[in-house]
Amino acid sequence: MKISIQKVYDKGSAKLNEDALLIKDNIYAVFDGTTSLVSYLSEKGETGAKIASTIAKNEFSKNTGSLKDLAANANNKINELMIKENIDTKDKLVCWSTCVAAIRLNDTEIEYLVVGDCFILMIFEDNSSKLLVSYLNFDLENIKEWKKLADKKSDNIFEKLKPQIIKIRRNMNVTYGALNGEKEALNFFNYGKTSLKNIKSILLFTDGLLIPKEDPEEEEVWGLFVKIYQKSGLKGLLRYVRDIEKKDPKCWKYPRYKQHDDATAIAIDFS
Repeated sequence: MKISIQKVYDKGSAKLNEDALLIKDNIYAVFDGTTSLVSYLSEKGETGAKIASTIAKNEFSKNTGSLKDLAANANNKINELMIKENIDTKDKLVCWSTCVAAIRLNDTEIEYLVVGDCFILMIFEDNSSKLLVSYLNFDLENIKEWKKLADKKSDNIFEKLKPQIIKIRRNMNVTYGALNGEKEALNFFNYGKTSLKNIKSILLFTDGLLIPKEDPEEEEVWGLFVKIYQKSGLKGLLRYVRDIEKKDPKCWKYPRYKQHDDATAIAIDFS
């Protein structure tokens, strides 16, 4: 089986890219560190989200046991370091957390795991596509409210919606999952294996690579996503997203939390 690999790792509007990316042997993974709602910086200048995504990357790089085992180990390591640093692990607003999408390849099948809003998109030989794990947009209610304020050309929307954003964050590992040290995170491991038959490409990516939408309730346009990727590659797809975002600095036309989110992706093409 011959494969070719593309990757992008692009910082968003913040000072630090809180994502992480792993390509090692037959394991591929992207990690989306969840920006804390209560600020924290380590002595190295790293945020809790960056620390969480890095811990997860390091655990997955060991490539031993199942992907579920690796995710559980990463979750435990995050918890251990937070306790060591005197973080209140009972408060979801200060917990360090990360989402993940990972695969392990062998000759005939894919082992996969997704936690939170990272994505694994399969592109088939007929150019149709399918998410390996369905997308649960747990920020949808927030973004719908954002659109209402954006339509009124309101400034400082994030601050105005912060109580609602906090409410959603407190649902972490209650209605949606993330690796944040809580044992309940294991309930949100989307894990399985699937055949490699008829698969042309596999894309793993964080939500910073999603094509911005004017209507938050509109379904993701995966056909357009795939078309741009096949024509211009991951870097062309990233340019397409960034060009849209640049023209909407206040996030009024395309409701979202920040002008540019961190965008991390791996593409695997089979021949």
